Amino acid sequence: MTRPLPRSFARARVRAVRAYTAIEVLMAMTVMAIGGAAVITMQKTSVTSNLDARRADVANSIARTWVERLQRESMSWTLPGRENPTGNNLNGALVLANVQNAGGLWFLPTQDMNVTNPETMSPAFDILGRDLPQAAMNTADFCVHVRLSWLGTTLIPPGGDLMRADVRVIWPVGILNARPNFCNAASAALVDPNTDNGILRNTAADPNQPAFHAIYVTTTIRENASP
Repeated sequence: MTRPLPRSFARARVRAVRAYTAIEVLMAMTVMAIGGAAVITMQKTSVTSNLDARRADVANSIARTWVERLQRESMSWTLPGRENPTGNNLNGALVLANVQNAGGLWFLPTQDMNVTNPETMSPAFDILGRDLPQAAMNTADFCVHVRLSWLGTTLIPPGGDLMRADVRVIWPVGILNARPNFCNAASAALVDPNTDNGILRNTAADPNQPAFHAIYVTTTIRENASP
């Protein structure tokens, strides 16, 4: 005859072959779901932050490019001068000439782009920071606005020999560009591009929700000496 197993040993064998209960499985799935949601959220935040940083870098490069363009255009502004004190050739600098009719206001610098003139100074740029022609401005990822004002005024036309130039580059908030055709006069008229109050949005949205990022660069433009 065999001796019966001790009760403690029998209970140990029963515990050894027990599986997970439904409650334990559900708790494990809940913990996994919470952890997975946190990882997904962190990944989305990381992607958005990296994209915003990259776009900010491109926008800064665009702003610097436009500052250089304004400085280059000022080379054609040489009058009035000592030899010709009553002359005025500021209109030859087609973007800078806006100081006479849009001084202190933001505008879209498209004045020197036309059918007969190569489009070398577009206000619209693609995601890589390349100029877009006027026909493709509705697909722009970045848009440039310029504001000009006199730093000192004189009685001799055009009104001064030193002006302040502000360059603003805006681009939509978010991963996807949900605001096509935002590079226009309506965006240039915005005092604060961070809240457009639904002007450029496809659907109604919270007016306090940020609509655009913006980078500002300021420089001075002076008249060049007459040759």
